[in-house]
Amino acid sequence: MGASAYIFSRSARSAAAIGWVAAWWAALVILYFVIDAAPVIVLLLGAVSLPALFDIGAGATSTLRIDAQKIEWRSGARGAHLPRGQLKSVRLDTRLDLSLRMTLITDQGGKIRLPYECVPKADAIEKALKSYDIPYERHHFTLLS
Repeated sequence: MGASAYIFSRSARSAAAIGWVAAWWAALVILYFVIDAAPVIVLLLGAVSLPALFDIGAGATSTLRIDAQKIEWRSGARGAHLPRGQLKSVRLDTRLDLSLRMTLITDQGGKIRLPYECVPKADAIEKALKSYDIPYERHHFTLLS
């Protein structure tokens, strides 16, 4: 087992997140002023970005921590942990949009899906799971899991 805990953290105030929201609003400005889109459509499309704007403004962070005793995760106000004694395995699913979904399988057969913002890149999480001898299975391009 690894000597220290594996910790992954992601901030909503990353350059990529701010860049995507800025690009979205630039596209809305172009839609409204250049293409002359209906204001209702622009407002509806603008409303889609409000949760991201709220997360950026609040400075929301998400974390995943794996150690010898438990797996713990937090995303904004949501968070939980699973003791290692209750963990049977981990399932990693690569979806068609290339996002990675992580599901904890409990020893009683229950499934706990971690919020996507808490899940690091596949190589990093596989290395962490191996270092703590946590069994996992990897599935590529699944629609449902």
